[in-house]
Amino acid sequence: MNAEWTQISPQEAAALHAAILAAHAHHDLEQLVELYAIAADSKEREGDVDAACFFLTQAFVFALETGISRAHELNRRLVAYGRAWPLEP
Repeated sequence: MNAEWTQISPQEAAALHAAILAAHAHHDLEQLVELYAIAADSKEREGDVDAACFFLTQAFVFALETGISRAHELNRRLVAYGRAWPLEP
């Protein structure tokens, strides 16, 4: 998946959806963080803040579960939209 997409085609969206389902099936939480973040980035660029925040929330939850540092970046993005409280340092 290319994290630099400006707008994804229906085929790319279908591939992203399939990749998310596969990552869920394999319980690959780190991959889920990346895939949901890609989906959030795409929706953010489209101007769909609600969808972007949904995907950011999914990425954030899986980042917290895995304990990866990206959770802080995802949290900051959600805070900027008024969708979360800041994590404690």
